[in-house]
Amino acid sequence: MEMRFAAVTLGSLALLFMKFPLFTLTLVCLAAAAGAQDPSAPRLPDLSPSPIYTLTDAEKADGWKLLFDGKDPSGLRGLTYSDFVKRGWKIDHGTLFCEKDVKHMGMVTGGHLITADQYTDFEFLWEWKMSVSGKSGIMYFAGGTREKPVGFVYSLIDDTHHPDGLKGGPIRRTGALYKMLPPIEDKKLEEPGQWNKGRLVVQGNHVEHWLNEARVLEFELGTPALQKAINASGIKGGPFFGRKFKSALVILDEGEEVEFRNLRIRPLTPPAVAPAVVAPVAK
Repeated sequence: MEMRFAAVTLGSLALLFMKFPLFTLTLVCLAAAAGAQDPSAPRLPDLSPSPIYTLTDAEKADGWKLLFDGKDPSGLRGLTYSDFVKRGWKIDHGTLFCEKDVKHMGMVTGGHLITADQYTDFEFLWEWKMSVSGKSGIMYFAGGTREKPVGFVYSLIDDTHHPDGLKGGPIRRTGALYKMLPPIEDKKLEEPGQWNKGRLVVQGNHVEHWLNEARVLEFELGTPALQKAINASGIKGGPFFGRKFKSALVILDEGEEVEFRNLRIRPLTPPAVAPAVVAPVAK
């Protein structure tokens, strides 16, 4: 039985289907009908196969590079484990999927992934979906160790069900700079099992987090406001934490099921620094 993107409830449904197929099919049809009548009802997870992504000539000219196109993960490396595809990450139906069975929920299995190249100024685009109570993140300006990388994190989490987001508040929810800065309140986050789009931009000292085509957070590096948020976070990242430096991006395995597709990145040119204006010396 294929356990693709299976929350515990989906696994139970599959087992029920094996034993009572007609009865289970009737339940699914009734649930779908109820969802059609009530737009606020939870949708069934999107299990449709994802396409194989390519770049247009214009995108290539703009510097875009595919890290994962749906079948080839050559733009990524295993940080925790070099053989990450054998450890827990799977390439399935055009997606990169970190699967967790019940006994491994909350445990690092596939390990953290990193980009094959390092970046200073960049734009990173990706799509993701997760199971109920799922959690992951995109880390940048990353240091630390293979097992415990440390850096800024674009938070990816099930805002509604995961206890970290529920108890920790907006600074731990999707789109936040994890433990430091919250996203806007009226962001649009799709429910578990549905695809979301993320975008991360770093150019000069300016950083932007985007969620589903809307900018949900922006901040400036090196400001007193950011330093205050860093101090309040309690994160122990060493002397370079909070500073901009060239590094790989990290896709975090936080012990929960998460699925990615269409990962692409391009380097950006840092903004030109205006020359200092020197006042003439009075004679």
